[in-house]
Amino acid sequence: MKALTSSALIIASLFIALSGFAQGQKKPDPCAKAYESGVTADLVDCSAKKLSEADLELNKTYRQLVSKMGDKKWELKLRTAQQAWIKYRDANCDYESEFSGGGSAVTFEYNFCLAEMTTTRTKELQGMLNKIKERAGE
Repeated sequence: MKALTSSALIIASLFIALSGFAQGQKKPDPCAKAYESGVTADLVDCSAKKLSEADLELNKTYRQLVSKMGDKKWELKLRTAQQAWIKYRDANCDYESEFSGGGSAVTFEYNFCLAEMTTTRTKELQGMLNKIKERAGE
């Protein structure tokens, strides 16, 4: 069990490090100490913070997008798509977190998955927002 949790920590660390590298970010990973310590409580806290930050950014971008749409039909389509995406994200992360081997690792694996998928969705919504702004000449 300990080897499985260690493997999950290594995979999570590599994934997050590579995600930052791929995005060109040079700021240190705020979860680095939690990864080093391997203390479950630290990993749960850090993953919850990452998820909270990702959710805040997603909600901000979503609100900006809705404010620029100007068409109730498109707003309804976006809301429907967003609700479906949330269900998919939650179910997908529930499934993926089970690969951690169970136990207390499931919580932080689930949170990290949610944060990652939320960040990706935010980028998608930002792309939509940029298209609307371009069309409007902004």
